[in-house]
Amino acid sequence: MSKKIVILGAGKSSSFLIKYLYNNRNELDISLNIASDYRPKYIHDFEEISFINLDIKNKEKLLQVMQNSFIVVSLLPPFLHFEIAEICSYNKINMITASYLDDKIKTLEKTFIDNNCFLFMEMGLDPGIDHMSAMKMIDKLSASNKIIEFESYTGGLVKLDKENNPWGYKFTWNPMNVILAGADGANYLKDGVNKSIPYKKIFKDFTSIVIPGEEGFEGYPNRNSLMYKDLYKLKDIKTLKRGTLRHKGFCETWSLLIELGLTSNTKTLYNNKKMTFFDFFNHKIKAKSIEDLIKYLDKKHGIKRTSLVYKNLEWSGFFSNKKIPIVEGKISDFLLAVLMDKWTLSDGDIDLIVMTHSIVYESEEKQNKILSYLKIEGEDNVYTAMSKTVGLPIAVLIEHIIKNKIQKKGIHLPFSKDIYEPILKKLKKLGIEFTEIETNI
Repeated sequence: MSKKIVILGAGKSSSFLIKYLYNNRNELDISLNIASDYRPKYIHDFEEISFINLDIKNKEKLLQVMQNSFIVVSLLPPFLHFEIAEICSYNKINMITASYLDDKIKTLEKTFIDNNCFLFMEMGLDPGIDHMSAMKMIDKLSASNKIIEFESYTGGLVKLDKENNPWGYKFTWNPMNVILAGADGANYLKDGVNKSIPYKKIFKDFTSIVIPGEEGFEGYPNRNSLMYKDLYKLKDIKTLKRGTLRHKGFCETWSLLIELGLTSNTKTLYNNKKMTFFDFFNHKIKAKSIEDLIKYLDKKHGIKRTSLVYKNLEWSGFFSNKKIPIVEGKISDFLLAVLMDKWTLSDGDIDLIVMTHSIVYESEEKQNKILSYLKIEGEDNVYTAMSKTVGLPIAVLIEHIIKNKIQKKGIHLPFSKDIYEPILKKLKKLGIEFTEIETNI
């Protein structure tokens, strides 16, 4: 009997995962089942897929869909993973997701072990490919060298077109997660000192990132990098930082939006159907006109008309009289409504994934630096670079488990060589490949 694979969710990250498993369904002897409240058009290309329209709140139907599965892949929002993992653990179902492992899900470890099934988490892009590629470098170098610095940045972007999109950014994953990015602040290690960066300063604390052949990027710190001192086995590390990568000008512009309170997820706004994009941007400043607002931005924040920040704001429509389509919501909901106008992928958009690791290590009393970077372009606005780099690691893991009859139990992250080595090897064949440059310091 073929193995039942269930994919929960058919959003922006699903296309490459579904396509790969479908194209290899006979070789792997699997039946592919997609359950989602949204049916994307591309699903019609796959005649032998079972698609189930599912409201995740319908627990009875959810259990029915998951019953007798070999593996359940959850592409649902992170806050739903515990419930899915709990069902899997008690029903002896294996599970994979691209999201971060949290303390609540860790409590299910014993149940997964007792019921002889596994949960793989952090198997996407970031987290996922970042872990596997980092561990490959770290394991190789640490065998005979001392690693003293490690920095890693990942960005989901669009190809830079300064005239048509000065941000070089659009929504390629959950839009509200983009709006609220960095809300919990960040912690990292710099020259032996622990740094704690609050939300209001996180986009001011960015680093210039240089990759050969590119115009340059900037990276801001992400979450708690300190935990990776143990997870990455970097006990003697002096600098340890993980972050998010953006095109130049993004961080300064977003920092302004935070300073103006436009990303707030606690305060509520009411719209009398007359609020414009300008009114929203101006609701705290209270300038009397657009010209007064522009003068304020120059005087208070040093933002000139020629600056990238100004161009980002203008292109996004913050100075326009276009009406906001929602009547009530958190301030962050209003910001999302404004940005959706320009930040939604259109047919001609090509998204871009860039990941970079920088390692400084000591060898025979000399210091060397390795820059490892990955650049992936999407095919179109369905088969995106984001979908490719989030979905293919999961698909390749499923293939690896089935072909090699891998038997795991408990909760796992992709830090061990027996996982990252075959997965990275196959991803390389699929076009997800890093370039390394080594220099003396």
